[in-house]
Amino acid sequence: MTPVEREAAQYRREARFNLSHSLGLALALLGFVIGAKTMTDNSLLTHVATGREVIDRGSVPTVDLYSSTAAGQPWTVQSWLASLIYGTVDRLGGPWAIRTVHGLVSAAIGVGLWQLTRPAVQIVPRLVLAILPLVLGLYLWSPRPLMFGLLAMVAVLQVLQLDRPAWVLVPVMWLWVNAHGSFPMAVALLAAAAVGAWIDERTTPRRELRFLTYALGGIALGAVNPLGPRLLWFPFHLLGRSQALDRVVEWQAPSFDNYWEWLFLALMPLIVLAAKRGARWQSILPAIGFLVGGLFAVRNMAIASVVIVAMVAPTLQQFYGAEDGSTVSMWSRLLGKASIAGMAVAAIAVVVQPALRLELYPIDEIDYLEARGLVATAEVNLIHREAVGNYLTFRYGDQASVFIDDRFDFYPLDVTADHLTLLYGGDYAEVLDRRAADVVLWAADSLLGDHLEAAEDWSIARRSDAWIIACRRDSPVFDRCRPEP
Repeated sequence: MTPVEREAAQYRREARFNLSHSLGLALALLGFVIGAKTMTDNSLLTHVATGREVIDRGSVPTVDLYSSTAAGQPWTVQSWLASLIYGTVDRLGGPWAIRTVHGLVSAAIGVGLWQLTRPAVQIVPRLVLAILPLVLGLYLWSPRPLMFGLLAMVAVLQVLQLDRPAWVLVPVMWLWVNAHGSFPMAVALLAAAAVGAWIDERTTPRRELRFLTYALGGIALGAVNPLGPRLLWFPFHLLGRSQALDRVVEWQAPSFDNYWEWLFLALMPLIVLAAKRGARWQSILPAIGFLVGGLFAVRNMAIASVVIVAMVAPTLQQFYGAEDGSTVSMWSRLLGKASIAGMAVAAIAVVVQPALRLELYPIDEIDYLEARGLVATAEVNLIHREAVGNYLTFRYGDQASVFIDDRFDFYPLDVTADHLTLLYGGDYAEVLDRRAADVVLWAADSLLGDHLEAAEDWSIARRSDAWIIACRRDSPVFDRCRPEP
């Protein structure tokens, strides 16, 4: 190698750690840490259980496997692909492997966000834009299939904003359709961009329509899956179940009781600033649309924050500072290498820390019921709240025989109505009688708990600070559920 070649090779090695690349590595590390946190999400437990069933059965379930209240009813496993990933990874490496997968997905989102801010050019506005969705991610990114949808949106935005090849939208949309029901958001984004481009130019927006055509082609191809075309209209079926979702926090409008909800509002002045700096409607219209979507439902905030950042980035060029990240210094090299080392440390932390926080569930109480044959059996009507149902599906699979879990879009409305009565107050006796309840496992500090304590036809078999087990005195299984001495 000649001296010139050696110098060129050295330059290429050094350039890998310019400030922009090193900050990208730092954001990947931050994304990994956010995504690989200890898992507490109820839904994840049922997704893992479903993935195991897919592997064991060699097919995706089409009827309910888990409940006693809707057993055998048609069930569309919208996120079958994500569940299959969870089940496979769980079998290979356990819950720690699932944490790692979510960490890697979130790291990819962090890198993708940094790339989407590239049109802003200068480092300071780029950092502000990229960090906002990541800070929101501390609260909104939970280990569930939504993360695959968020990553897919990042890919769609890169095609739209960074001129990636349009054909990329076909496999991205196929994956999105089969991993999470939020895929119509891509259509909303591209359609809004097309309308905005038409307003800007008053001519046919050929570029945006081409992207929209490829996206719709990928969605149509998404019908090729183990469940067929039903996945395509499932999101619209979900909208028709709004009554069952009224009390689900993530489907409600933000209450602004938390500072991170106010942080979401910080995206509004960015849109105003972009408009004042001459942003085109092709960017402003999608940004406003997704901001409104986030104000309608908390679950939309994560994707909305990413869309808004990508839309306003081009107008913030030359907004603040002169540093564009191309410089290489001792500090940029140190940051890059520290981020790589930090990723290794974070991966080790995933292994040594608990993967699941199962102490949030009534494990001792379920052990008590299991020892007496009072759980995971069709002969006993065990009443519990939805989070407990998710744990039971995770623990017992298709033998769980739950009253309800958090698939609120699936259960008959009378089941969700009874569940809400037990949670928030009403005629407890009527619900428990109609459901022929044998045993109730519920929070000790609750209205229902107080009712069971006072009711003459119920006996408290076990009590702890957090949970009670109550048994109906005239139940055929009462002898197995006698109160502890």
